[in-house]
Amino acid sequence: MPEANIGEISLYYEIHGQGRPLVMIRGLGSNADHWYSQLPALAAAYRVVVFDNRGMARSEDVGGPLSISQMAGDTLALMDALSLERPIILGLSMGGMIAQELAINHPERLSALVLACTHPGGPNQVRPTTEVEELFKKMVFLATPEAKRDAAATLFDPKTLRERPEVAAEYAEISLRHPAEADILTRQWNAVLGHDTYERLHWIKAPTMVLTGDADLLIPPGNSEILAARIPGAKLVKVPGGGHQILVEQPEACNHEILDFLDGLGG
Repeated sequence: MPEANIGEISLYYEIHGQGRPLVMIRGLGSNADHWYSQLPALAAAYRVVVFDNRGMARSEDVGGPLSISQMAGDTLALMDALSLERPIILGLSMGGMIAQELAINHPERLSALVLACTHPGGPNQVRPTTEVEELFKKMVFLATPEAKRDAAATLFDPKTLRERPEVAAEYAEISLRHPAEADILTRQWNAVLGHDTYERLHWIKAPTMVLTGDADLLIPPGNSEILAARIPGAKLVKVPGGGHQILVEQPEACNHEILDFLDGLGG
């Protein structure tokens, strides 16, 4: 099992494909296995690095509070351990918040940035409805199978759940391989609550694409509009037919947009 020692902990990671490096960062409650809809397409063109955030699945943890900045530091340390000087960074949801901090504080360490289904945090974010937020929080604080099942309503487009239930079922099956416990989910949730890059987004220098599903209930698309407006030169892409899990609901469309953006950068 490949692990990188980054000081006080070791992070589990995988490398797929060859070529220009692409580091992908997962969101709250998920791990490297959840990139199953992206790896075949992206690893055919890039050297893709995926990993488990600290405390998740196969990565170590020392307890205590978590912060987005701390997890950005973990990502940077993993890049150092693997001798990745200027990879492309792709972050999803909480992973997109980690990616923002990395791009803001270490602009020299990445060559391009993809932010998927994420927000700038703080008072300027577009919040979900109270009902959606309460359902998701129940999953975070209880972490029971029932709460996780109910939270599917916050993660997927209702149309997906009605017409293609197998999409959510596959995601749930992947999640059961390394089920996240309430402690780490709560600590990640608190890290997300402390995230706020709104006033610093103009510091991002890397070519950036902001990607969202048009039916994202958990992190509404208005957040992506804010990110794209405040990051210089950012490209905004709204993919129809999916919610917060747009990458698994509409993988072909998302992978096409990601590859098209990255291929257009050259080098």
